[in-house]
Amino acid sequence: MKKDRASRTLVPPSFFAKAMLPFALPILLTFALVILVGESWPRNLVPGSGLKLAGFLATVVTSLLVWRFTARGVADPRAHKMAALLCGMTGLMGWPVWSVGIMPSINGFSLGPEQTARMALERTEVTTVSRSNKLNHWAWLQPDRLDSPVQAGRYFIPEGVYQEWSSLQPAEVTVTFASGMLGAQVVTGYGAEDPQLP
Repeated sequence: MKKDRASRTLVPPSFFAKAMLPFALPILLTFALVILVGESWPRNLVPGSGLKLAGFLATVVTSLLVWRFTARGVADPRAHKMAALLCGMTGLMGWPVWSVGIMPSINGFSLGPEQTARMALERTEVTTVSRSNKLNHWAWLQPDRLDSPVQAGRYFIPEGVYQEWSSLQPAEVTVTFASGMLGAQVVTGYGAEDPQLP
């Protein structure tokens, strides 16, 4: 009995709560951005301009800092390994939150000069947000030239733009975009095809 008790890994009561921080922190930061910033920082990214790498780096840094914080003051090396495993797992759970929730807002904090690209409108569509009645509106766009600075794909569009394009079915539209603080391209506006564009 004494041998079993001695071999048992002893950790403080807050050990497991601290190990959940790599997942909890990005969620709390996302809520804070929604409340404090809202839509004032543009976050509508151009397809193919995601921030998965930036989100992964934030995940790694957060997980390492939380691991050191969790294992601090615990002498048993087995507890250190357990903390590393838990922080790694919860960090991976938080990776999508960083990539989709936080990084697009940070990227939109500061934008470079705007550019405009001419795109062919292939079709529009509507999807339902999971577990709600809210609708998202999309347009499938194709650049009109091979060296276009933006890629083909499904673009998130406002409801008003969706209704206009669905009604008029224009052959070509324009996408206005700018590079964000983290390098990802952000859509800042849509419009009808401009004949003055080169």
